[in-house]
Amino acid sequence: MAFGNLKFDTLTTSGQIHGSEVSIDADYINHGSVKHWVLLGSSGNSVTDSFNNTSVADNGTGDYTLTRTNNMANATYCVNVTSGSHGTSYNAVTDTATQTTAVFDIRGANAAESAVADIPNANGAILGDLA
Repeated sequence: MAFGNLKFDTLTTSGQIHGSEVSIDADYINHGSVKHWVLLGSSGNSVTDSFNNTSVADNGTGDYTLTRTNNMANATYCVNVTSGSHGTSYNAVTDTATQTTAVFDIRGANAAESAVADIPNANGAILGDLA
């Protein structure tokens, strides 16, 4: 069985949640959706779940490089990172100077001690255009 292409400019649904018809432009779907995300596990370098992620490199305490399956169009995409754990406050950041079309870094610290730390349950998501 062969599958063809589905082409449209606007997607319209019956609005099951709010009860009225909802339309969305196809450009918004393409440009506004997350292109890569990763949830790291309790040990930091293990992947609990992900989308468009090939690997995670553990570069040392609190420093991880995430590699995508499909590259971004340029290195100026938006990265959002967070972390969380019960009872301990962590900070997660990314270094935009090291991000490329293929990778970005998550770096973590224990907020209470202001020290570099492996961050449990860190996650990152990217918005931008795929190559």
